[in-house]
Amino acid sequence: MKIAALQTENSEDISKNKAGVRDLVAQAAKQGADLVVLPEMSILEFFPRLPHRYEFFDLAESVPGPTLEWFQQLAREHDIHIVYNHYEKSREHVFFDTAFVVDRAGKFVGRQRMMHIAEEPGYNEKFYYAAGWDQYNVFDLDGWRLGVATCYDRHFPEVFRSLIVQGAELVVVPTAVAASEPFADIFELEARAAGVTHGIYIALANRVGNEPPLQFLGNSMVVDPFGEIISSLGDKGDGIALAELSKERITKARTMFPFLRDRRPETYARVAMSPYSQGRQCSHTPDGSSRDN
Repeated sequence: MKIAALQTENSEDISKNKAGVRDLVAQAAKQGADLVVLPEMSILEFFPRLPHRYEFFDLAESVPGPTLEWFQQLAREHDIHIVYNHYEKSREHVFFDTAFVVDRAGKFVGRQRMMHIAEEPGYNEKFYYAAGWDQYNVFDLDGWRLGVATCYDRHFPEVFRSLIVQGAELVVVPTAVAASEPFADIFELEARAAGVTHGIYIALANRVGNEPPLQFLGNSMVVDPFGEIISSLGDKGDGIALAELSKERITKARTMFPFLRDRRPETYARVAMSPYSQGRQCSHTPDGSSRDN
C-alpha cells in the first residue's frame, strides 16, 4: 500500500477548504497513493480554539450526511481510500470529533470517535464534543488492517495496544497540533516511539497555517515499524507526505524487537484500574502499593 498524509491550511470558508482538499487528493492519486488521511476537522476551521461559541454546533452533521457523501464521491472519482475527520452529531444530539473511513468504491466502512478529549489553552474541546464510548475499531483496506488515533488519543499507549491486539498494521493520526502547545516538542518523538514499540506504521496528518490564537505545526509524517521517518513535510503550506508501506518490514521489525511476543497481559490488570477514573481515589500504602478507596 502507498499512503499519503495530507497537510492542509484551512479557513472559515468551507468551499475553499474543500477545493484545497480535492486538489491534494487528486495529486496523491496521480502519485499512486492507495490511501489518503486528512488532518483533524478536515474541511473546517479549527473552531475549538475559540471558547464557548454556540454557533459552532451548527457545523456538526449526522451520518449519513453531505460531508460523507462528498468524500464518498471523491473516493470513487480518484479510486482511493480516504480517512477524514469531521464534527459529528449523534441521534442523541451528543457531539463527537470523529474520523470516517471511506473505501475506494465510495463505501462508508466505519468511524472512530476520539476517545480522549483535551482541555487547555487553544483547545476548548470538552465544551464542543464528548469522549467516544464506542470501541477501538480496526478496518480492512486492501488487505491492510487500519486503526485510527485522533490527535489527543496519540498520547495514550493504551490506544495503540487496543488496536494492535486486533491486528492493526497501520495507525493513522488526524491531528491539529499547534507550534505553541507543549506537545509540539514531542510530536516526532511520540510518533517514532509508537512505531517501534508496536511494530507498525504511523501516519500523522497535521494542520498548518495560522488560525489565531493558534499557529499550526505542520510537519506531517509517516513513520515505519523501526521508528524511522520515511516521509515528512515542513511547517509551511499544504503538502503530501507519501510513503510505500511493506508488510515484510513489519515482520522484520517485530522479529528484531519482539515486544508483542513478550507481552504479559495477565499482569496488566491494574493498568485499566486508574485512580482517576469513575470517581475512584487512590491511597498509597507504606510499601508503595496502592489501593482504591
